[in-house]
Amino acid sequence: MARTLLNVIVFVSGAVLMSLEIVGSRVLAPYFGNSIFVWGSLISVVLAALSAGYYWGGLLSETNPSFSRLLLLLVLPGAMIFVLPFFYPSVNLWIAENDFGPRLNPLIAGAIFFLVPGVFLGAVSPYAIRLAATALSTVGSTAGTLYALSTCGSIFGTLFTAFYLIPVLGVANIIHALGITLALLAITMWPLTRERKGRQRTSAKAGAAAVVGILALMPLDAWPIYKTLLEKDTFYHHIRVQQDNEARYLYFDQTLQSAMNLDDPTALRLVYSKYVSLGFAFRPDAKKALVVGLGGGSVPKKWQKEFPSLDMDVAEIDPEVVQIAKKYFSFQEGGSVRAHAQDGRLFLTRSAQRYDVILLDAYFKDSIPFHLTTKEFFTVASQKLAPNGVVVMNIIGAVTGPGGKITRSVAKTLRGVFPQVYIFAVRRPENASLETIQNVIIVATKEPQRVEIRDIVKRAGGLSATLFPKALNDIAVAYVDGKIIDDDVPVLTDDYAPTDKLLHP
Repeated sequence: MARTLLNVIVFVSGAVLMSLEIVGSRVLAPYFGNSIFVWGSLISVVLAALSAGYYWGGLLSETNPSFSRLLLLLVLPGAMIFVLPFFYPSVNLWIAENDFGPRLNPLIAGAIFFLVPGVFLGAVSPYAIRLAATALSTVGSTAGTLYALSTCGSIFGTLFTAFYLIPVLGVANIIHALGITLALLAITMWPLTRERKGRQRTSAKAGAAAVVGILALMPLDAWPIYKTLLEKDTFYHHIRVQQDNEARYLYFDQTLQSAMNLDDPTALRLVYSKYVSLGFAFRPDAKKALVVGLGGGSVPKKWQKEFPSLDMDVAEIDPEVVQIAKKYFSFQEGGSVRAHAQDGRLFLTRSAQRYDVILLDAYFKDSIPFHLTTKEFFTVASQKLAPNGVVVMNIIGAVTGPGGKITRSVAKTLRGVFPQVYIFAVRRPENASLETIQNVIIVATKEPQRVEIRDIVKRAGGLSATLFPKALNDIAVAYVDGKIIDDDVPVLTDDYAPTDKLLHP
């Protein structure tokens, strides 16, 4: 019975730790994004915890190994994990407000939340080996078996959490469940404790005192209450739909993705959305369009209203976003509008259509799908365009200075595929500097001759007035004239696309 239980313990503890690592990405992402820095921080913290735990567990097992002590190795991290949802938002917010940098922010938060519980869980396997080994000759096989079980548990925890738990339960419920799982596992060990009753009571009291001490750290103040219509985790995002008296808002993690006026669902509320229709200033006769990235569907709804005959495909990688856009943001399929729950690059590669306008609106302030920025992808996009087709991209970044590296790199990559590339800095009409982080609209065309900005503005004036800024001259002000120096940034390829480094230089 003891050996079987030890097998179960190492399996479950391995599963809990890796499940905690996977769900940890959703703990950090709302405040620090979902970049490679977040994942690098999580993996590093877990590996550091395992290294320290293996060493510490080995030292503990040398003197008076007991099931009571192993019980504490499960109860204490269980309590720490259980209370995480009560305080991690406030800690994340404090770190984000103090801003130690895009690399240190998630590393500090990950260490605070996961390092100590990880050390305890890392100590379980070497300690269990000492309890399970009955003779020196069997230590090797015992260690191999238990470490194999721990690794299998880690695989199970990773897949079960990523494929099932996150979209079904939500982050807080998963973390609570992990803590409860360790506590229940510890309870099953109680009959195997062989110390004197007095020592059992002492161990139990110590564990209880530790749990009470950790619970005392729970914040008493409630978080601000918002009018939240929906909050859920999907395979790709932590999604939140909120509403005030004027509008409804869609957030991915902490980033505002879309906004809809309650009294006019097709109005373009966000400033940048009044510039993404610039593709029609180059192709006013467009018949087919592709939008990559749906969000709340503001732009497809507007195009659907202004160009009833426009045949439009929308590629959105997250099927939950499609359903949310339909339920909360008045997006409708049917007729000439089709939504596809598929990665934009994969959809475009497989599509037999030739589009007049391709809009890429799947980029974020703190992360960017690198495979939608490369020369190979833009080559595919060019092949899928009609002879005079255009690509329009919305990027969040500066144009010049360190914060503009991602913009300059994408523009440089586009110039290697398209004859003409135009850049519009959306906040320029407000006299914002080109070094200001803002929405930047990039238009790439297959036309051999460059179109003057006055002609672009004139063409925009011939279209619906509600597609563009009220003052059409704002388009000319937003236009970045002249050559942008891009010697400090690379051409992005599938083999080398350091988008995270460019976003956070």
